[in-house]
Amino acid sequence: MSETIIILNYRLTRELWQQFLDAHFSSNLTLKMRYLWGVLCIMIGALGFGGFYDSPVIASLLLATGLFGVLSKHLLVAKFLRTSCRHPFFGEELTVAISRDELSVRSGTSGYRQPWNNFVGYRKRAPGFLLYHDRTAFFFIPEGAMSAGQAGRFKEILDAAGVPDLSGS
Repeated sequence: MSETIIILNYRLTRELWQQFLDAHFSSNLTLKMRYLWGVLCIMIGALGFGGFYDSPVIASLLLATGLFGVLSKHLLVAKFLRTSCRHPFFGEELTVAISRDELSVRSGTSGYRQPWNNFVGYRKRAPGFLLYHDRTAFFFIPEGAMSAGQAGRFKEILDAAGVPDLSGS
């Protein structure tokens, strides 16, 4: 293991999970399109109930479809939040050590290490850094747990390790 450059401590709370799940799903173009189509379906369905066309069944189906489209992101966040509550480190204080070669996570007597090549990319969002293992699995580090200098240094480490920046996608 190479020399540790940054050490961070933070508690893995439900609120923190929710912030990062919101940030993760905000990057999803499909959910954005589903939201827009949902709004359109709600508007057309409302026109049906307003007498613009004479089919309450179609208007009801359009409203139901629209509500599903509009609420898709919130439903996914709730689903993933339920799953995250079963994470072994949920509610625990984490100590994250960052070096040039790897990320090390400890909580109490358990922990793990991940070399940077195990990450397919990262995103920098409002709550902090999302480090992706694949399209849906990610580890996160809140920006509030680090100083501005540490955040800049962390980004430099990620870039030097060749972890792609997915923020634009």
